[in-house]
Amino acid sequence: MGNRATNTVNELIIEALKSSKDGFGVYNEEDVLVFCNDKLAENFGFQSHEIIGMPFETMLRQSHSAGAGVATDDHIEGLVERAKASRLEKGFASFESDMQDGSWVQVSRLKTDDNFIYIYVTDITKLKKTESELRGALRYVKKLAATDSLTGISNRRHFLETAEVEFERSLNYGHPLSILALDIDHFKSINDHYGHQAGDQVLEAITLCCQKLLRESDVFGRLGGEEFSILLPDTPESAAKVTAQRILKTVAALEVNYQGQCIRFTTSVGIAQLREGCDNLESLMNQSDEALYDAKHKGRNRMAVWPIKH
Repeated sequence: MGNRATNTVNELIIEALKSSKDGFGVYNEEDVLVFCNDKLAENFGFQSHEIIGMPFETMLRQSHSAGAGVATDDHIEGLVERAKASRLEKGFASFESDMQDGSWVQVSRLKTDDNFIYIYVTDITKLKKTESELRGALRYVKKLAATDSLTGISNRRHFLETAEVEFERSLNYGHPLSILALDIDHFKSINDHYGHQAGDQVLEAITLCCQKLLRESDVFGRLGGEEFSILLPDTPESAAKVTAQRILKTVAALEVNYQGQCIRFTTSVGIAQLREGCDNLESLMNQSDEALYDAKHKGRNRMAVWPIKH
């Protein structure tokens, strides 16, 4: 190919780069910008003729000062030092960067053996938005799979998974652990007399009541129907009794207004503490269930502790 043809091809390539919707730039061995198209300049808040001949560090500082270019959580000095350090590495590198205008770009950079740096920047804002939406959807689906649809607390499966982790931790490290089993007294009568919508409101009311009385570290779940379970990490039996008593007293004072009618109700609580010989969560839950049945048998609206004393 002759010189004329070569020059023509080079000119066509340069014109194509200049008109591209992606950003292109070239820095020389002194890290001075010797070529860029309008899109690259736009990413940093400039027009191309304003920054050609400008050192990279100067461009970065002026761009940041004008509220454009790369976003950063710290001072401009930190951004400059990180950028300069990364530009010392030869070869190819690719990374994502968020910009101060809220957009995202994918930057591909090639540093040659003669210390020229070639930059290619493409907008990936739509892709990042889609990724964010997908992550949000995934979090929502995971939440749906883990929570009870009526009360919003852990469902049976998630409660058991979370409680199992706490149980093993307590068992391995010798930390105190207690569990409460509770359900609503005469709940079937509430449904039969007022209807299932009223029963749902009662379930929501007792859930909210218990949540206010529990710590963030406590594991609270609806196991089904009117049955609930509360795992109390780092809690001996004496402290579990205090929590149970507060629940009994507060629930007994609740009033649920349904279609002009005032519904009052109580709960019963069974308490079990992790003791020597109890080597799995199922056994501990069975013990709290036995204590709950004892509380029911003795008249409801009360607590009972395992082992049962006859």
